[in-house]
Amino acid sequence: MGIPHLKRNLEPYAERGPIEPCDVVVDGPALAYHVLSLASRTTIKTTPFEQPSYELLGRTALAWLEKMEECGLTVSHIYFDGFLPTSKRPERMQRLIRSTKELFKYHSTSVTGVPRERSRHTDDKKVELFPTSIGGETRAKPPPPAFLVPAVIDALRASKYGPITSVMGGEADGFCADHVRESGGLVLTSDSDLLVHDLGENGGVIFFTDIDINSEAKKLVAPQFRHAEICRKLSIKSDVGFSYMAFEIYTDPHLSLEQAAERSRRGEAVMFNREEYDTFIKTYLTPEMSPETTASGDSSLDPRVSELALRFSQISTTKSREKDASLEMFLPFLLDCPSRTSAWEASKSIRELAYSFLPSDQRFSIKTISEMRRLQTLSSGSQVDILAPVRVEEECNHLLHSINEIKATIADPELLWIALSIYLDIVGTVERAKGYPLSLEILAQEARGKLNQYFWDFLQVFAQVEATLYSLRMLQQLLGLQERKGKAVEVIGALSDLPSLNNFPSVASFAETLRRLRESGGLKCLISLCSDMEDMIPHIEAIGKSPKSKKDRKRKAQSGTVEGHQVRARPSNPFELLNSRDD
Repeated sequence: MGIPHLKRNLEPYAERGPIEPCDVVVDGPALAYHVLSLASRTTIKTTPFEQPSYELLGRTALAWLEKMEECGLTVSHIYFDGFLPTSKRPERMQRLIRSTKELFKYHSTSVTGVPRERSRHTDDKKVELFPTSIGGETRAKPPPPAFLVPAVIDALRASKYGPITSVMGGEADGFCADHVRESGGLVLTSDSDLLVHDLGENGGVIFFTDIDINSEAKKLVAPQFRHAEICRKLSIKSDVGFSYMAFEIYTDPHLSLEQAAERSRRGEAVMFNREEYDTFIKTYLTPEMSPETTASGDSSLDPRVSELALRFSQISTTKSREKDASLEMFLPFLLDCPSRTSAWEASKSIRELAYSFLPSDQRFSIKTISEMRRLQTLSSGSQVDILAPVRVEEECNHLLHSINEIKATIADPELLWIALSIYLDIVGTVERAKGYPLSLEILAQEARGKLNQYFWDFLQVFAQVEATLYSLRMLQQLLGLQERKGKAVEVIGALSDLPSLNNFPSVASFAETLRRLRESGGLKCLISLCSDMEDMIPHIEAIGKSPKSKKDRKRKAQSGTVEGHQVRARPSNPFELLNSRDD
């Protein structure tokens, strides 16, 4: 929603000086993006090759919190969103459309390849925690790291902050406000909307970018926005005065703070727009939370997976649910090629299986999940079916068979999932009769020493690998919500080697990962997996051998043939190929 210029208008009424020892509550999503700004401050922001790694982002988050404690503050809790209200949907859709437009703009400014990095990222990079400024970037740039927030959560869970890190059944800011209203202390955030919440007599807000450090005195310095004190200075009621004033500014952004305070004393806007005020303030006083939890969510889940599971349970158990209701899943936004199919498409079958494990006693009532990924206009998203219970065990068998086939050839756990991603790309390309699998073309370029990692085709294949890894992570987390029996136990065991987000391959190291895959039996593994796709095998075998001319490869790609064979459509489920043969 947002109140225009609220923070700036309130700055003259904030307390300035050292932050004395006290309890602080941290707005988790705001922390993640603040850490990204710190870690990106000295990088070239127009290239993905200088984006900080997930490992660096997690490590920086921990270092920042530890510095807070060194300066006398006690971190009481760190809250993350785990369920967003339906009222946020229009804002989320517009944000997704805006991100898509920015990706298209970035692609249009670097069609022949993204900018190169100045130097390779090193994991021992030190990040300045309290810089004097954080510069912006007006040129077209890639989207932020897709899994920023869950990567920071992973780092927190694995640290001493694990017990106080929670993914909640609602928005983080509401839980932060509740915490300081009941127990006192300060909320650390970057969201000015927290100023509108009732923070109680002893609660206040500090903004990340305002914090500076006096190293000699080991003191932190920042303006402190204390709710009750600001109300006294403005002579407005502590119970409703602040919310009245915020509503005055919301309805008329041209008002000065003093004018808004004067009107709020008389309750003018509230008097004439009571219904609108009730809707406005409901967001802050009684935010929508999952009916499954009024205090906490499942902190073992990523925020988007938590939201999906809670929303699914809400719809499937409500007495007034609509027939054939549909759910939405806002997938993380990837850096993939706008002129190609979304990188999420190749691993759709994994998510189809994952969604079929959503916890509900009445799964039949919801037939599909609407996935929100790249969007240029308002849309209902891409539809993914939820499998009938009778098919779930069959699909688990197919996935287990694929994983076991790869494990029989490739010993390195990291390379296992790369091979699976490439296999899914091959199957999807063949099933759609779309010509030439891009993953195999990139593997062939690497084998011939012709790979250009700054080209969009390389970035597309890397994004497909990221999508596969995260789809498997979604499956792993949703399986964790089930009673552990039958095939669920076997699949959980098969996914035990799935890397954490901090160990996901990076775009900077991906070319080397492909070389390792090829030299560690990856081609042999792909031939085994594609044993029923005879059209593909000669092409896989040819990788690393004398290449055909570029003109010949292009002709085959356009005609939908490989090594002189017509690429024929396959079953829509890639794992069905394991049990099917051509006549």
